[in-house]
Amino acid sequence: MEKLLFDIKQISNYLSIKEKSIYAKVEKKEIPHYRIGNLIRFKKEEIDQWLESCRQGNKPEVGQQKIKKNRKKSSKLIKNHFDKIIGNIIEKETNTYYSIDHGKSDRIEAQEKENNYGSI
Repeated sequence: MEKLLFDIKQISNYLSIKEKSIYAKVEKKEIPHYRIGNLIRFKKEEIDQWLESCRQGNKPEVGQQKIKKNRKKSSKLIKNHFDKIIGNIIEKETNTYYSIDHGKSDRIEAQEKENNYGSI
């Protein structure tokens, strides 16, 4: 009689993948599995189907692919948005403290004094 459920070690051997990688796939919900209390178990039939879907040339599940693309896109948009906000704040503050109305910065004035002392 064939075994119905396999543990991490057995699936790791069956797939020739490190146990650590199996655990990572379980946490990301990338591989079909069952949780029985703290135990993680796999059905061979489901693993075989999953393997078939991973075959080169087969399209990955559309839902999973869209979610990953949307996350990347939205995080990129958020980063660009914050970059613009921060850039505007820096530009505003720079113009406030280092504008023509306020004269030269102390660093520039100190450099000019040092240059003048050296030429005497």
